[in-house]
Amino acid sequence: MSDTASIYVHLDWHIGHYVKILMDEVFGEDNFRNEIIYGYRIQGISKRNFPKKHDTLFYYSLNDDYVFKPEKEIVKYEKPFIDTKKIDANLSKLTDKDILTIKDCIEKQVALPDKFKAILFDSHFAEVYVRDVWDHDATKPIISGATEYLQYATQKSEGLLSRIIKASSNENMIVADFFGGSGVTAKVAHDLVRRFIHCDVGIHSIQTVRDRLKEAGASFQILEIQDGVSLFSNPQQTMDKLATLIPSLQRGVEGIVVFWFGSIVDSKLGTMPVCVPNLLNSQEKVLDMPQMNQILNQELPDLEDVKKVIVYYIDIDDEKELKKFIHDNNNTNIEVELQDLKDLLHDVVIEDSVNVKCNAIDSGFEVEILELFSDRLMQKIETFNQKSSTKTPIVISDDGLELIELVALDCENDSGAWHSSTAIKIDKLGFMVKDGVKSKIFWDGKIYVDKQPKRLKVRNISGDETVKNL
Repeated sequence: MSDTASIYVHLDWHIGHYVKILMDEVFGEDNFRNEIIYGYRIQGISKRNFPKKHDTLFYYSLNDDYVFKPEKEIVKYEKPFIDTKKIDANLSKLTDKDILTIKDCIEKQVALPDKFKAILFDSHFAEVYVRDVWDHDATKPIISGATEYLQYATQKSEGLLSRIIKASSNENMIVADFFGGSGVTAKVAHDLVRRFIHCDVGIHSIQTVRDRLKEAGASFQILEIQDGVSLFSNPQQTMDKLATLIPSLQRGVEGIVVFWFGSIVDSKLGTMPVCVPNLLNSQEKVLDMPQMNQILNQELPDLEDVKKVIVYYIDIDDEKELKKFIHDNNNTNIEVELQDLKDLLHDVVIEDSVNVKCNAIDSGFEVEILELFSDRLMQKIETFNQKSSTKTPIVISDDGLELIELVALDCENDSGAWHSSTAIKIDKLGFMVKDGVKSKIFWDGKIYVDKQPKRLKVRNISGDETVKNL
């Protein structure tokens, strides 16, 4: 976060109060700016408690030097109060439509129509800063049937995010949402001339946001942040793959006990044992002092004629402190080198497996996708199903075609730059969008082209693309 940054956190009533305590520890109680109540008046019935019809937002700044530009609004009061400005007593004759017009002009910072210039306030109306209780009228909540609703369960309204972004940022500042969901934050940030970062691990989020930003005319890049340790849903498969990715690694070297994953033989340093965390044991995923103490005092003394060992880690407790611990407690002459396993595997991509058939027909060529298997997606789906035990689990068909978002053919190049001769995009309801033209036709797994196709591109619903020569 920059020095001028703010953070707004929303979690539901089950956990929000616990996070408030953590936020106080991270940012300091003095930097807690507001507890904002966002209420909505949609119908609710409960015989055991008051219907829950509000959200709570915790608003913090990093320090005292933060951007804050609250909105103003016109408020109508039944009775005058002490700080109400009085200009024209006829203001009480304004209709509700007139009030909305005035609010809209203030929000857009444009001049009022002439008929309102002389009657901005009277004893029943006031221009005030927005308070910490936000009504649904001002922030336009998501309700069933709203045009901006994308059938995304946790979707927030554009009006709500607009108020937050305008209050706490200036144009061209960066607005980040690390649990971005349907992309409301990114879309509104773009509309308000802000830069944006959208992050999410959800299966449908990236697809939803990509379409939403494209429709809004936003310029953006999609980047996949790999953790480098979940190449396969089966951890043993990943461990086996690691043995082939560590340069010059040899398994089963004589004299090297099973504690070590293998060894690298160097012409100058000789045999260098390699330690890799066991992905089947979650306790080994963080390299900490006790693990390093075991390496220094139990494993290194048993090594003979070894000058150096390499210790890979997934996460590390405190690298600076750990290196100091090694320096102070290594009673051997063996050098200990630490390496991040994620750096080794960062560029490793396990592509989806695509089974395809291409046939010549009278009008050209028919390409049929027979099967798609995505280990990465299946792992995400499995994780979702485990966390959502009370909900209906996601079930994937044997051919996996519902995991496909886009199919494209290249009839010009068999390598190098991709030339899209034709493309079919499948929306969330299964309807085809062929070469940008929407339809109400369900995709049947086939795509047609006039010329002999040279390459096929398949993109799954997480945005992973696989290119296959035909």
